[in-house]
Amino acid sequence: MKKLYIFIIAIFAANLVFAQSIFTNPITGTDPGLVSPYTTGQVVDANITVSGIVRGAGLTGNIGVNRYNATAWTAGLVIDLDDYFEFTLTPNSGQSISFINFVYTGQRSATGPTAFAFRSSIDGFTADIGAPTATGATIDLSSGAYQNISAAITFRFYGWSSGGGTFSINDFTFNGLTGVLPVSMEYFTGAPLSNALSLHWKANCSSTRSVDFAIERS
Repeated sequence: MKKLYIFIIAIFAANLVFAQSIFTNPITGTDPGLVSPYTTGQVVDANITVSGIVRGAGLTGNIGVNRYNATAWTAGLVIDLDDYFEFTLTPNSGQSISFINFVYTGQRSATGPTAFAFRSSIDGFTADIGAPTATGATIDLSSGAYQNISAAITFRFYGWSSGGGTFSINDFTFNGLTGVLPVSMEYFTGAPLSNALSLHWKANCSSTRSVDFAIERS
């Protein structure tokens, strides 16, 4: 019986060598949390558009200087999917995003939420990413799922188990790289050769970020 193999060329880019801010906001000013979306002061890479920081439907904006503050976080011990801060990043036409991490600092009141989760639209906001805390964290986004993103992607920061208090994100940065996909495939052919296969391909590399090729068989 003949076997049909599908070969995939995986192209690895040296993105993790350098961190570069593509969307950041130090969040300064009087009561930013009363505005949704909040965009004042944000700095955005020229190859993308962003939403700013957005308050979920279950939250109420709250006063607080130099921080994006909210109240009405659920008191329950289970995540409430309406209680979140949201960020959407959209590559411009023909562009892509390869993420490195999300870095933020936060602040809770004495009765603010104590449980947190960071999720994305990649899987419909079902899987937790990293280990966010009330005071801040660096959330790793270097996995393959967050590389070469060519359509809008949304991240949500959830909080729950609150005693009726507040929580704020005081500043945040998405680090990564943007630009055109670095490699295009001109052709790929294969032919049987004794007990092996002979593979030939030609790629047009438009970026020095491409460092390696790997062949995978299915």
